[in-house]
This record gives sequence, structure tokens and C-alpha cells, in this order.
Amino acid sequence: MKNKFMVLLLLLVVLTNTKPFIVHASPKGSVEECIKNPDKCEEQGGLNKLHQENSGNESFSIGFFEMVKMVAALAFVIGLLYFLLKFINKKSQSYQQNRLVQNLGGTALGGNRSIQVVKAGKRLLVLGVGEDVRLLKEITDEQEQIEILNQYNEQLEGSIQPADIVTKLTGTIKEMVDPRKSKDNNGTFQKHFKNEVDLIKTQRKSILKEFQGKGHDEK
Repeated sequence: MKNKFMVLLLLLVVLTNTKPFIVHASPKGSVEECIKNPDKCEEQGGLNKLHQENSGNESFSIGFFEMVKMVAALAFVIGLLYFLLKFINKKSQSYQQNRLVQNLGGTALGGNRSIQVVKAGKRLLVLGVGEDVRLLKEITDEQEQIEILNQYNEQLEGSIQPADIVTKLTGTIKEMVDPRKSKDNNGTFQKHFKNEVDLIKTQRKSILKEFQGKGHDEK
């Protein structure tokens, strides 16, 4: 999904970042005519200078307009993604709540065994899952039921957080604009990884020395 977002943003940047090409015509006349009539050449030079200044101002205004248009398109895409993810989140919540049997979560105990909390209708059941399924307990306390359901709903809401996804998207765009930051992060990660590898090598050497020392002592 992240790759699709990046492709969409790149297409928007390419489509909106269009600048017109400005071509200037060469001044009329030749060097010989300028020598014969210097007043005309000075007049033409002033007109050309004025034309260049006007074209420079025009290109600056066009570039600023293109930048504003690109920022507006980016804001529109981010807002569209935010509301789309909000809608998907609400739909998934309503679908989960309307199910007759819901798995609210559990924990693994090892050896293909686990404990699961299941909502069946309005009842909360604690099941032991292994070679067979056994009912360990039924939660009848209303306060405990409310706490478990609230915790489950909070986890469900946090599974698809539009704000987090938008933050990641803007962070990726900032890294594209400022590549030095991503290089610094990569350098920090590589340095940390190298330190961890060196530490593991040192520990391995010390363990080998201990085993070798024990072998000599036994002999």
C-alpha cells in the first residue's frame, strides 16, 4: 500500500511541475549597422534589457504558482487518504461488533497451546486451546467485561490509525526532499549494527577462551 501511495504522489508531482520554455529572439541588425547608427543599437539594447527583466518576473510568478498548485494537490491527497482510512476503520469496527462470535485476543503457551478470550453473543468465555478446546472460565463480572471490551476496541482503533499513516507519509516526503537526513539515519543504523556485531564477536572469543582453558585444566 505504501508503494502505491508513493507512485500516486510522484505522478502528481510530475503532472503539476510543468514549466513553459521561454525563447528570446536575437536582436535585429548587424555589427556594421550598429557602427553606422549607434543610437538605434542603444535603443534596441534598452528594449532587450527591459524584455529580459519582464520575462524574468514572469517566470518567477509562474514558478511560484506551480509550487502553490503542487502543495495544494499534496494536501488534497493527504486529506483524501485520511478520510478514506477513517471510513475503512469505522467499517471494520462495525463488522467486528456485528459478528456473533469474536476472538478478543489471547496468548500462546508453547507446544501449540494457547489461552483465548472469546465473545459469544453477550458472554465472555476463556478457552484453553490445545489438542482440544476446553472452557476454562466464563467472565460474569460486568465491570470486568466492560474493561475487556474497552481494551479490545482501543486495540482495534489503533490497528488502523490515519494520523500515524499520514505522519509516516509526510516523513517519507521530507526524506525525499532532504536526502541528507535519510543518509544520517542510515549511517547511525550501520554504526549501531557494527557495534552489535563487534560485541557478539568479543563475547564469542571470550567464551571460546573459557572452554579452551577448562579443557587444559581437565587434562
